[in-house]
Order: sequence, then C-alpha cells, then structure tokens
Amino acid sequence: MSASNTFVIGQCTRVRDSVFMKARAQSVDGVMRDLTHTAQADFPPEGEIELRGARAFLKQDDWAIAKPVLDGPPRRQRWVSPTAKKLLPFEDLSGLSGPEAARRLLVETGLQDVFAGEKICRIAAGEMVMVKMARSEDGRSRATSADMARLPVYAFDATKVLAIPTPGGSISLMEKNHQSPELRLVNWTSDAHYVEQIVRAALSGDDDEQKAKAAVAATLLSHAGRLEALLSGAGEPDPNVVQEIARSRRLGEVVTSRPALVADFMQALRRDPSVAARIEQEIARLTADAVESKRAALAAELTASMEAEFAAVRRERGEKLKAELDDLETSSLQELQSKIDVERAAALSAIETRKSELENAVEELKKSRDDLHESNRAKAIEVDAIAAEITRLSLEVVDRKADLDRLLRMEQVLQSAADRGKTPQKAPLMPLPGASRSARPLPIGGIADWLKNSRLLTDAGRRALARIAALVLSGGVPVVEGPEADDVLDVLASMLAGGAVATFDCDPTVISYDDLWRRPGNGEPTALGMALSDARENGTVRFCAIRRADLSPSQFWIDALRRAGKQRTIPKELLLCVTRVGEENETSGQALPFRAEGWLDRNAGAAALALIGDESSRCVVEMEGIATDPAAALPLVGSARLSLTDARWLAELVPISKAVLKGEATAFSKEVLEALSGEAKPNLKLIDNGGPSRA
Repeated sequence: MSASNTFVIGQCTRVRDSVFMKARAQSVDGVMRDLTHTAQADFPPEGEIELRGARAFLKQDDWAIAKPVLDGPPRRQRWVSPTAKKLLPFEDLSGLSGPEAARRLLVETGLQDVFAGEKICRIAAGEMVMVKMARSEDGRSRATSADMARLPVYAFDATKVLAIPTPGGSISLMEKNHQSPELRLVNWTSDAHYVEQIVRAALSGDDDEQKAKAAVAATLLSHAGRLEALLSGAGEPDPNVVQEIARSRRLGEVVTSRPALVADFMQALRRDPSVAARIEQEIARLTADAVESKRAALAAELTASMEAEFAAVRRERGEKLKAELDDLETSSLQELQSKIDVERAAALSAIETRKSELENAVEELKKSRDDLHESNRAKAIEVDAIAAEITRLSLEVVDRKADLDRLLRMEQVLQSAADRGKTPQKAPLMPLPGASRSARPLPIGGIADWLKNSRLLTDAGRRALARIAALVLSGGVPVVEGPEADDVLDVLASMLAGGAVATFDCDPTVISYDDLWRRPGNGEPTALGMALSDARENGTVRFCAIRRADLSPSQFWIDALRRAGKQRTIPKELLLCVTRVGEENETSGQALPFRAEGWLDRNAGAAALALIGDESSRCVVEMEGIATDPAAALPLVGSARLSLTDARWLAELVPISKAVLKGEATAFSKEVLEALSGEAKPNLKLIDNGGPSRA
C-alpha cells in the first residue's frame, strides 16, 4: 500500500443491507492519526462510513480498511466506500526462541486474551501464519485450522502491518488477503494427536500382526534415520530439524499424561521379539546395578554407625569439660557480683541525695515562674487596654479630620455656587436630547418581546431590566448599583425614550429635593427641571437618570422623589431612575436591590456597534392603555401594613407588572410588597466620604 494513498480504518458497527464502519484512524500521505474523538466532525453526521458489497465477508466488530468518497445529492451526501478489505489482528511472536516455541504457545499453552477469531501471527523474522483462535474449556484461546498437519507458512513483510493509534494504545492490524508468497507447510498438530496417530497406526493391523510391527518399526527407523542424516550434514543445522528434535523430547511428557495411550503403545511394543529381548537385557542390567547400589548402601550404613559411636564418645567428654568450666565460672561470677552490688549501693545513695537537692531547686524555680507569669499577664492586660484606647482615639481623630475635610469641601462648593449665582449666565442652557425621529412606538405589553430580542443583554439582565421597567412605568424610582449601571441606562433609554436620556450628576450641593430641579444659588433649572417642564407642557416621554447619588451628602431626597412619583405629582411621562457607584443601604422606603453586574452580554460592545444606524431597536413607550387595577392589588395587599400612598401605587404597579413581566408578575409584586412593609430605617450618614483627606 503506497504511503501517498489516503485511506480510513475503522470497526464495523452495523450490518444491514450494507456494512457501516465507525472511523477510528486515517492515513494521509503515510501519517496515521487517531479519529476516536474527531470522527463525527471528519465524517458527519455520526462518524460512520458505508461499505458497499462487504456484507459477505464482514460482520459486526470486524476491522476494515476503505477509501471513502462523498455520494448522494447535495445536502444529503454521505460517506460511502465502494470497496473494502478485512483486517485481522496481528501479533508478533518472533521474539520467542523459535517457531516451535510459537506453536507451543498458540496450540499447547494457549493465550489468556480470550480472543476468538482469525489472527495473523509472526513466528520468525521472515515468517508468519494465519490461524483461527478458539476459546477452550480452561478459558484460554488456542489456534485451530482446517488442516493443522499442513499449515501454510507465508513470507512476512513488515510494511504491510498497520499500527492504529487509539487512546488506550496502538493496535496492530494486517490485511486478510495479504498476497504474501507461501514458503512451506508445517505440522502444527498437538503433541497428543501426533503420538495418537503413531500408536493408532501401529494398532490398526491386529489381524496381520507382523504387518503392524513392520509398519511401526519402519516409521520409527525412518524418523530416526532422517533426523540423523539431517544432523550429520556438513552445513549449519536445519531449524526445522531442531524443532522436530525439540518436539520429540517433549513427547515423553505427553505420553505420561495419557495412560491409555501408554498402555496401547507398550502392548504394541511387547509383541515384537526383538523388543522383548531388549527388555530382558535391560532387566539383567538393572539387577546388576541394584546389587551394586545395595552394596554401596550397606557400606555407607556401617560407616555412618561408626561415626555415630565416635560422636557419642566425643559428646560425653565435651559435657564433662563443660561442667568443670561452668563451676569455675560460677564461683568467679559470685565474687564479681558481690563487688558490683556494694559499688551500686553507694552510687544509688549519692544519686538519691542529688535528686532531692534538684527537686527542691525545681520547686523554687516553678514558684518564681508562676510569679513571673502572673506579673506578665497583668502587664499584658494593661498594655492591651492602652492599645485599645490608642486605637479608639486614632479612629476618632481620623473620623473628626474626615468630617472637617468634608465640611470644608462642602463650604467651598457652596461658596462657588453662590458666586456663580451672583454672576449672570450669559451662555445658553444645554438643550435636552430628543428621541430619534425614526423611533417606533412601543406598547407596554411589547416590552417583554423587545427585551427577549435584545442582543445586548444576558438572561439575568433581561429579567432585571423587566423589573426596573415595571417600577419606572408605575412611578417608582429604582436605584441601580454596580459597574454596568450606566450601560443599563442606555438600554432603558433605547427601549423607553427612543435612545434619549436626560442625566443629572449629583454633587455635594445636592441636599434637598428642590436641588434636583433648580441649581443652588442662581436658581437655573437643571436637566431634570427642563425635562419636567417639557413633560408637563408637551406630554413628551422623557427618561431621566440621576447619577452618582452617593456623592450627595444626604440622600433623603430619594424618598421624597419616590413619594412624588407614587402620588403622580410628577407627570407619568417623566420616567426616573437613580444610580449609585457603591453598595449602600436604601435611605428610606424599602425597595428591591438592583446590582447591575453580569447583565450585559460579553459581546455587547460589538453588538452595539452593529446596531448603529439600525433605528428599529429604538422605541418610545406608550403610556396609555394600562389602567389601575385595585381589584388585582387587593388580594395581594391583604392585611399587610402599608401607607395609603403605597397601597394606591400597588394598584398601578400590578397591571403594569403583568404586562411587562408576564408569568413573573405575581412573584415580583410580592417582593415589592415585602420591601414596602419592611419598615426600613433611613441611613443617617451626613456626608459620604469621597476618599482620603487632601487637606
């Protein structure tokens, strides 16, 4: 197979009218790559290839090699191979001692892989055989063939072996029709069958005893003569002859494992007079050997008896000498032990005296240690108290300094505002931004669809903006915090006011509710004031955002702004929203927290650029069409403790929530009700610390 060819190797998965193969590896210009995890992408949709005409010789789980091409009309094409070849598992046994060792492993011993089916085995450097492995009763797989006595041996070519990479390791395969030349035939019958053939040939002539004896003798003499003639040659020994000799040596082991065969074989041999004479000669020789063996055994027995007597005498004399030495050793040890006892008693007395002195010293040291520990504990308590007082005073100094810095900055801002009020404003006011002319009207019930089709928001962002829109349209003033607050204002402006948003940035001069509409000092209208006038006079829908509410010293105006929105003293066309940078508690009138983080899609910037010029995303909300619904709000309120203003406002919020939030309206209304009845206390912080002191 040329290395420049491209082919696919796989394993058969389905067999119907055609065979379907799951692609496992692909060879492109001789480079084999694994397709275990990429087969579906390379051969869509299931990673399978149809093998036409292969049903006759392939079955499920067989390996095959094919060259697939796309077949079929456009949009319905599939991968098909008009031809295919079967691949067989390949095992290299050339590392064994020789072909006979390979035969012993495959035929006699068997393999433990319990594989059943055809397999190609390499038995020498340039030889291989093809056998069929079958599972035996002992659980091992052994080789079989149609005629094991005449098994063909083929020439082996390493280039025809295919190494298939898999996640679990490489698998070696080879084509079944490898077209290798046949070298010779070998006899791979089992040893038991080989011996059984010889014995049965000898016993087949019971009626003609002389003929059977002649046949056995001729067979044995011919076999022995052929082996001797081959081994006596001048050249190197033939490997086949060596294999036959090795096999003959193992025949004895096989014959001993088959008692019936041995009995039959011995019966055949005893019928031959020459064999009987040979047996008599062997009996005589064995008898002579037995006499010599008995004579040698008697001589060895007498020698052992004399050595035992000498050993007994030697042992008796040794015991007497040992007793005398033990008596001498005992007397010497007693004298030495008495001296050791006297010296040990004196040493123990001195040690006891020294021990009592040391114990007294240790007791005195323990008392001193306890006194020091008590003194140290008292000093540590004193030091901790002093450190706590120092910390408290330091924090108090820092707080006082921060308050002074904020008051000084506020005084400077107020002074600057007063100075600007005294100076007449010559420059014209900045006009309010207007909605896009191509902005289309959007009914309140269409807000859910607008949010669903928005490419700028995540699912969490769509849910949060729907809630904010319900509050804004009902007169509520939601407070939005987080890093994406300004982007949320842009999305709300596009949905409610045609992309126009009137922003009011807070500063320390914004203290009261009136400061939202007119600037302190000169009394000029702010952007909110201009938007309020436009909404009252012209009925224009205006979306206004009060940014950076955390810069205002006191945020009580948020509560006043919410109350005005709920009571509709502010026109319903004026839609209000407040943003803060930091995470702070609500000042008054508990409301749901809105943390604008994770609301915008990761590709929102690219989507916003793509929407430039597309005015279809800009809408102006229609404020008419949704009437108050006290009947729907009454079961929701129940016995909850609410103000009259909040109760009336819920009658307007409930129908708007149903139009905007659909199925989530009831849960959202309950959350708003819980927030309103929570009786939250206002935050009494005077001035928000804008950062470290710059005084």
